[in-house]
Amino acid sequence: MRKVLVLGGTGLVGRRLTETLLRGGFAVRCSVRNPERARQVLPAACEIVQGDIGDLRSMQAATRSVEAVYNTVHTLSAQKSGSPNGSFVDAELAGLEHIVAACRENGVRRMVYLTFLGIAPDGPTEWARGRWKAEQLLLHSGLDATVLRPAQIVGKGGFGFDSMMAQARRRVTPVLGSGKGRHRNIALDDLVHYMVRVLDEPRAFGKAFDVGCDDVLTTDEMIDTAARVLGKAPPRKVHVPLGLLRRVAPLIERAAKLPRGAFRDLAVGMDLDMVGDPRPLREIIPHEPLRYAQAIERALQGDESRPPR
Repeated sequence: MRKVLVLGGTGLVGRRLTETLLRGGFAVRCSVRNPERARQVLPAACEIVQGDIGDLRSMQAATRSVEAVYNTVHTLSAQKSGSPNGSFVDAELAGLEHIVAACRENGVRRMVYLTFLGIAPDGPTEWARGRWKAEQLLLHSGLDATVLRPAQIVGKGGFGFDSMMAQARRRVTPVLGSGKGRHRNIALDDLVHYMVRVLDEPRAFGKAFDVGCDDVLTTDEMIDTAARVLGKAPPRKVHVPLGLLRRVAPLIERAAKLPRGAFRDLAVGMDLDMVGDPRPLREIIPHEPLRYAQAIERALQGDESRPPR
């Protein structure tokens, strides 16, 4: 039985990926910081080990005897950065260096890395620039790596999706920024479908791909679409200027116990275009993702699983 390692297995994507891999006949190991919590949310068939991307030794142990690694870690939660003043971006880059080093030591060549749309060396946010560095590190690591870049992942438990559904349920709702930033979204199971299918696809080795459905909507249009799916009238929107958000971001980050710079980048990102081009991956893995409204309906039904098309 082929064994794979999932990092970030207790998160939205990691949980669904683990379940799908197990159904597909894989043996799955999940490296988590809190094994007790993981046992409450992960399938019993999953092997659970304690680990942290900020700890090289734990990554060395986690990658032993596995064939491939899926990295779905989301660093909005606190991570070890290796520096007392390190940001969440520093933590992610240092963690990825540990994972790559551990893979090399244990002869693991295959890695699938989940990042997000809009990353660039000259991106307007620390996150966009930092994740570009992480992507480049991985693609030039000598591993057979594939990077997948979604924007909002449509599934219950996703921070962006749950926040947007809360906005859609209100009669009047605050919106960070102008509401005009354009986004391409993807249903949770469509993303997981690509992640599983890409594992044994050599044409994807050493490459990064944008993923998403055919709908490109502004933030305001996404909220209105969600409201209509709920059977509600679109809410009246009160747009919060980005200048104000930048000033109060440090206070919000401390109150919410978010890593330094995380909320600021989230706020700025709402006004950016995160569209990308999903066609290159679809040429390799033919698949028609759900449209945005359909993805919302499926997520609200609590049954996002469906057979691949």
